[in-house]
Amino acid sequence: MTKRKSHVMKYQYHINTSINAAKLSIEMFNRIESIHSKQASIIFNAQAWELLAKAVLIKKKKNIYFADGKSITAEKAVNQLYHVVHSISLEENQTIQQVISLRNEALHNIYPDLDEEIITHLIYWSLKTFHRIVKDEFRSYFIKFDKNYLSVAFKDYTFYSHKLNKLFAYSRKSKSEKNRALYILDRACKFAEDIESDTYIPHKDWLDEIKSRPRKARIGRHLSVSNYTNKQDNIIIVPVETPKGYKSEVTSTKAKNASESLNVLVKKSDPEVDYPFLLSDLARHLEKTSYFVRSLAKHLNLLDNREYHTSIKSGKKSRLQKYSNKMLNHLKEFVAKNPHWFPAKKHNNHSIS
Repeated sequence: MTKRKSHVMKYQYHINTSINAAKLSIEMFNRIESIHSKQASIIFNAQAWELLAKAVLIKKKKNIYFADGKSITAEKAVNQLYHVVHSISLEENQTIQQVISLRNEALHNIYPDLDEEIITHLIYWSLKTFHRIVKDEFRSYFIKFDKNYLSVAFKDYTFYSHKLNKLFAYSRKSKSEKNRALYILDRACKFAEDIESDTYIPHKDWLDEIKSRPRKARIGRHLSVSNYTNKQDNIIIVPVETPKGYKSEVTSTKAKNASESLNVLVKKSDPEVDYPFLLSDLARHLEKTSYFVRSLAKHLNLLDNREYHTSIKSGKKSRLQKYSNKMLNHLKEFVAKNPHWFPAKKHNNHSIS
C-alpha cells in the first residue's frame, strides 16, 4: 500500500505542476512589453510538457528513471508520447520538440531572435495539444486548465510558414543569427522523427549536410522543419466582432497565390444591406408565390449559402430568413431560362416537395 501511495503522489505532483507551468506560459506570452516574456513563455511551456509527458508515462507504467535516480530528458519523454504510447501525432511531437529546443537554447546559450509569428504558432499548437492530453488522460485535473485565456492583437500578422521560409536564405550563412534560429527549429523536428534519437545533431554537422547539397538546391526540401510546415496548419489570432443577435462565420478558402495567403481578410457585414429581401419581397419581384420561390431556392441549393441567404434571430425561438441581391438575380436568371419550371414536377432528378 505504501508503494502505491508513493506512486500516486509522484503522479499528482507532475500533473499539478505541469498545469501551473502551462498557465504561467500563457501569462508570460500575454504580458505587455516585458523583457524576456517570450523566452519565459517558452521555458514554462517546455516545463509543462516535460512534466505532463512524464505523468502520462508514469500512468502507463513506463519507466522514466535511470539507475542513478535521474529521470529522462524532456525531449525523450515527449518523444515517447509519439513513438511508444502513441498519444500525439508526429506534427504535434515536432511542435513540442521545437519548444523544448528553444528552451534548451534559452537556458544554456543565447535565445535566437525569432519573429512573433513563429512563437505564436508554437505556443498555440503546443497548448492545444496540452489541453487535449490533459482532458484524455487526467480528466479529474482537466477543470484546472479548461478555461479561456484572452490574447489581443492589433498588428497585422502573417504565419509561421511564411517567416520560416525567410530563414531558408540563411541556411548556408553559418555566422548569422538567423542560421542558428533555423538550426534550432530543424534539429528539434529531426529529433522528433526517430525514437532512437539521443541528442541533437551538432550545428557543425547540420551545416555540413546543407553544404553538401548543390548550391542551387532548394534547401527547404531537405529539412525536417520544412516537412513539418507542409503538414501542420498555420495559426493566426484575429478578433471577430459580431452584433447582438447575429452569428459569426469564419471560413478558409484556397488562396490564388502565396502573397494572398499571408493576410486575413476581415469583412464586416450589415445584414440589412447585404440581405435586403424577405421571401415575400423575392416573390413580388419574380411575380411568383412564396412557395414557388422557396422551392426554387431549395432546388438550386441556395439556402444556407451565405452568398444568398442568412438566418437572423428575431425572438427567443424565432428566426428571420433574409436574402441577398445575388439570390434575386440568380432566381431571375433561372426563371427566364426555364419559364415552364414548377415545383410540383421533377427536373434533372430533383424532386421538389
